[in-house]
Amino acid sequence: MMAIMNSSAADSWFDLAKQFVSLFGMVLLVLVIVLVSVGLVFEFLNARHPERKIQKGRINKRKWKELYRAPGSLAIIALCFSGGLFAQMKGWTITPFPLTWWSGPLFLAVSVVLYDTWFYWIHRLLHCKPFYRFHALHHKSLAPTVWSNHNESLTEAFLNQAFYLIIPFVLPIPWQMLVLQKLYDQVSGMLGHAGFEHFASPAGRTPFPLASTVFHDQHHSHFSYNYGHTFSIWDRMLGTLYPNYDDTLAGFEAGKSGKPE
Repeated sequence: MMAIMNSSAADSWFDLAKQFVSLFGMVLLVLVIVLVSVGLVFEFLNARHPERKIQKGRINKRKWKELYRAPGSLAIIALCFSGGLFAQMKGWTITPFPLTWWSGPLFLAVSVVLYDTWFYWIHRLLHCKPFYRFHALHHKSLAPTVWSNHNESLTEAFLNQAFYLIIPFVLPIPWQMLVLQKLYDQVSGMLGHAGFEHFASPAGRTPFPLASTVFHDQHHSHFSYNYGHTFSIWDRMLGTLYPNYDDTLAGFEAGKSGKPE
């Protein structure tokens, strides 16, 4: 990281290419580590707590097909994220704020909200007939698993992750917070597809804005609802929240084993 930021403005195209490939490789390695480690943690939790399964009558037999798609998805994610981060480090974007006790949390929160808005509308776009062919692969997993997060076409991966290419040009977010957001994005994406509700709480339902594993699981099982990522705000405002979402999530709280949808 520091070598890239401290490089000369007179670097040749070859030097820039080497620096970018180095950054891309580091990002891709971290993404693979997150995929494997988070996936194994949830496999362990799910095996220990079968009562937390959301779609109790449906089994996903597509795990290996989903994992087959992961390398391409991870490569696109690494490409988009590395591109935005590299541009910021080279001074090609607006100047980021110095990282302080207030600038870090502030710009992280703003960026997370902006990404949730981006994700909601890209997701709605992908459900429109002309674009659905790029999203259909992801919906083959009716009962998602933790490995379903990267079961997507390359086009869908790019549309979702292009946010990270653009955001350094419009928001002066410190690079450390951008990295933290990407790590959160990866873990929360896998959590949303886990198929088991381990962390149900009132914060995930009315009047609070957070989403949950149940939230995205219902998108896979009911298709035309729950398009958001971190928050349910857009879905609540625009009437795309699944009608029984709050009640279903409440059924998993305080050690309960859930309610039938």
